[in-house]
Amino acid sequence: MKWTLLLASITLVAGLSTASAQGELDALRWKNRILVLFAPTSDDPHFARQSRTLLADREALAERDLVVLGVVGDRVETLFGDPKADHTASVLRRRFGRAAGSPFEAILIGKDGGVKWRSGAPFEMDALNAVIDAMPMRRAGR
Repeated sequence: MKWTLLLASITLVAGLSTASAQGELDALRWKNRILVLFAPTSDDPHFARQSRTLLADREALAERDLVVLGVVGDRVETLFGDPKADHTASVLRRRFGRAAGSPFEAILIGKDGGVKWRSGAPFEMDALNAVIDAMPMRRAGR
């Protein structure tokens, strides 16, 4: 009986964590694409380079309805756009399988809430734009 209760509790907590992460992102669903940049520290060279590259073309970010979040250590910062809600680093890390000390990774989330693209290294805007521009909603003008 104790093991059943323990297993049920663990399952419930895991479900709540996933629901919490999804809940944080739900405010943006069907309105925005989300690019989350994960980095172990704020002075990570990949994070700094990627942030500069993205923010150099704010017009392309706005045109593609992007919100860019940086998850660095235990904090989340909005790099571009309106996040419409507070986001929690630990919840987002759990949702996308990223430990606090993990190396740089960028994850693109589509308007439907699904992961559309991942990159473990900084990329040029052309690469990101090509991925987004090939999406059905983008081709449909949304």
